[in-house]
Amino acid sequence: MVRRTKNEALVTREKILDAAEWCYRTYGVSRTTMVLIAARADCTRGAIYWHFSKPLNIFQAVLDRGRIPLLERLRDVSLASPPVMPRLRQCLYQCLCDIQDNERVRNVLEILAFRYDFAGDTLLFRELQQYEAERMMILLRHIFADAKKAGELRDLCPASCASLVGFALVGAVRLYLMGPVEADSMQEARGALDLAFELVQADGYRSGFVG
Repeated sequence: MVRRTKNEALVTREKILDAAEWCYRTYGVSRTTMVLIAARADCTRGAIYWHFSKPLNIFQAVLDRGRIPLLERLRDVSLASPPVMPRLRQCLYQCLCDIQDNERVRNVLEILAFRYDFAGDTLLFRELQQYEAERMMILLRHIFADAKKAGELRDLCPASCASLVGFALVGAVRLYLMGPVEADSMQEARGALDLAFELVQADGYRSGFVG
């Protein structure tokens, strides 16, 4: 009986998060209320408050479900031995694959990019996004500096190369989220990354992969 009750609670929690995710995408974060979430989840507001003490906790849980561990993957690349460019390329490809294959990941990124107005209590998540963006660029600059030492780059500034690849990734993902979910769209995003790598890598390291 205890196990059944626990399982039912977990099912209800997921229904609430599914409903909140839908509401955020449909109405926007600032316009989503507990009433809307409860109606979508077909449960009472009391049931929601049993699982989440405040709306901010729901938003956090929705984001956590769709998070890509990009920083952790970049950190692994930054600690790897040369050659690092093939590992970095595979790392960013995996990020694109996660977005294409996981609807929850796409929904969360869409909420953050287009349905989130950085208002009220959720303002702190903007600071978190800024921190993660800064960490991404720091890691990329570190990786490209190592690649430069290993002779994997053209005669270019490693920091500028990091900016090029980082901006290509963010821009490609943002444009992908704006359009219909199609394989061709993600192929174009991957093509943008390919071009960025081809522009910065030394001739002997182009299109290289790690087995």
